[in-house]
Amino acid sequence: MADLAVAGGGIGVAPERAPFRPVAALVAALVAEQERRVLWLPVFFGAGIASYFALTFEPPAWTGFAGMLAGAALAAALRRRPGWREAAVALAFLAAGFAAIQHARVADGTAMLQRRLGPAALCGTVVDIDAAERGWRIIMRPDPLPGLVASEESRLLRVHIAPSSDALSPGDRVRMKAMLYPVPAPVLPGGRDLERELYFAGIGGVGYSFGAAHRIGTAGSGGWQQWLLRLRTEMTRRINAALPGSTGGVASAVITGKRGQIAENVKQAFRDSGLSHLLAIAGLHLGLVGAFVFFAVRGGLALVPFVALRWPIKKVAAGVTLAALFCYLMISGAAIPTERAFVMNGIVFAAILIDRLRLSMRICALAALVVLLLAPASLVGVSFQMSFGAVVALVAVYETWGTRLGLMLQTGSIGRRLAGYFAAVALTTLIVTIGTEPFAIYHFHHVVLYSPLANVIAVPVSAIWTLPCGVLACLLMPFGLEKLALVPMGWGIDLTIAVAQWVAALPGNVWPVARLPTAGVVLVALGGCWLCLWQGRWRLFGACGIVAGMLMMLTVRPPDLVLADFGRLLAARAPDGGYFVAASADPLDRSFLADDTATALAEWPPTGIAGTLDCREAGRCFYTAHGRRVALVTAAVGLPIVCGTVDAILAQVPAGFACRHRIPVADRIDNWRDGAVALWLDDDGVRMESANGDRGDRPWVPHPVSARQRARLTAAQH
Repeated sequence: MADLAVAGGGIGVAPERAPFRPVAALVAALVAEQERRVLWLPVFFGAGIASYFALTFEPPAWTGFAGMLAGAALAAALRRRPGWREAAVALAFLAAGFAAIQHARVADGTAMLQRRLGPAALCGTVVDIDAAERGWRIIMRPDPLPGLVASEESRLLRVHIAPSSDALSPGDRVRMKAMLYPVPAPVLPGGRDLERELYFAGIGGVGYSFGAAHRIGTAGSGGWQQWLLRLRTEMTRRINAALPGSTGGVASAVITGKRGQIAENVKQAFRDSGLSHLLAIAGLHLGLVGAFVFFAVRGGLALVPFVALRWPIKKVAAGVTLAALFCYLMISGAAIPTERAFVMNGIVFAAILIDRLRLSMRICALAALVVLLLAPASLVGVSFQMSFGAVVALVAVYETWGTRLGLMLQTGSIGRRLAGYFAAVALTTLIVTIGTEPFAIYHFHHVVLYSPLANVIAVPVSAIWTLPCGVLACLLMPFGLEKLALVPMGWGIDLTIAVAQWVAALPGNVWPVARLPTAGVVLVALGGCWLCLWQGRWRLFGACGIVAGMLMMLTVRPPDLVLADFGRLLAARAPDGGYFVAASADPLDRSFLADDTATALAEWPPTGIAGTLDCREAGRCFYTAHGRRVALVTAAVGLPIVCGTVDAILAQVPAGFACRHRIPVADRIDNWRDGAVALWLDDDGVRMESANGDRGDRPWVPHPVSARQRARLTAAQH
């Protein structure tokens, strides 16, 4: 019965409140966001790519293409029902993303090396080359390798060669004696998957040379791509000749995209100060170079009255800038952030040519779609995630508050405008940090607190001095006069390095944090898209997704024990949260473990007791935590283990089968078959996970073959 209400001195019946209908409210909100719905098409495309990587099996090759055709046909059939038609279009884009990554797997993937080879005589063609610590790192297309059948041959190998090697360039034929290895596997379940990264780069194995690598000829003309690679290599050498050491390494990083000459401590300082983006050619670099070229050309033409009065010098400057940015894209190696920045900057200058300049989220969406079409596998890489995380956050903020921020920061006296510029840099850094921090935590497992301070100093130096000098150096290089600009450029780089090292050394700057699980980063990404792509008040629900994703870090606990790399890496969690690591562990494995766990590593105690680790018996230790006791067998003399005395066994040697039906057991054979193994000890038992179990049966996951099986395969081939 309706309530009675007194209104205007009389008695009336108050109208009943309309019931809340969630579906109707959702439809109304979607209708109100009509112009923004198209921004979600790249998101659906990316979701199709992500769904491929989420699988633990390889789907049939026709899956994505069939789904795309079905979605397109459904959209055509529903053309008179707009809502259902748009849902079908979204489905078609999702399937198109799945089809794109399936095509990339066929076009870019390669056979992965399954075992060590060598020392062996290795010949092939150099594809690319970069400086490395103590020598050079080359990517080469090898000739057929002895001991491998045709289906096992990798398209490309990445080999570290000695500094005494001949001067090599892309296209050269090279010969060396080398040791080759499979690509390093993850050292933790869910850890960094270098095998997947290199698989989609076409690299199936890694290695190093014994002694010098010798140039034995040139493979001949390789087309414009080989010419471009040789140009990049020559430019890098001339830059490093003018600016030796890390200064030249940073200069080549921002000009040609090759950063191998930078010392590792300098790279770490850039990471720990939040200045790593200055080493990756992205929006800042292309934006500043574009602005410098545009205003230089336009200003120069304006000084010539005959030209200024008769030609549209603004459009001429925009056209020249587009050409300059395209050259920069090619010379820099066209990395993912560079491609994104080129598309966005290119659209801006193309808009000047047609008098339709308008900055919006649509430019960002188009850039994302172009990058994912060109390199679908980049979706799961740190470059794509951090690049678009930063730019989406920036565009969303400036779409909403850009006018007010511009009036606040860019008006008044010269002093106020100068202060406003630095405030804008600090604000931009803060927005970029918020937009990229979840992805940085996911990949690097730490938070950098003082990056706004470093950026307020370093970004203006790059904008006003370093990058303009770099542009001049490129213009002078054909005349052999690049040193005139590179030396002043080095002054700005040295100041930037000093700022990076100073900020990185500030106490409390870097905070290690728990790992963000994949499900968490997916929630953060979807919540961020919801928050930034919509404009109505309902976009605030995206913050719930971001918070829920970040809270998932609380559900992650580092493993108590790790066995990886065919038993060579054995690690036990120490009472202080770090890890004791066996002396047999490879330095690269140690580095991956430290990065994946964001903890310090300590040497394995040789004898005696160290916290939870008891190593008083020969060939074995006992690890105790959470009321559980695990035997860690480090040598054959430590066997056998009485099954009933421990809750699990980890062995760097074959452990046999005696205890496997009673307790969890993993040894070097299990590592060979299943990849890295991790154990979590709890009051209610021991949980064991393997890296390959999480990844499933995928082309980049090793498929070990015994010597007997290999002999059978070889006999069948012949």
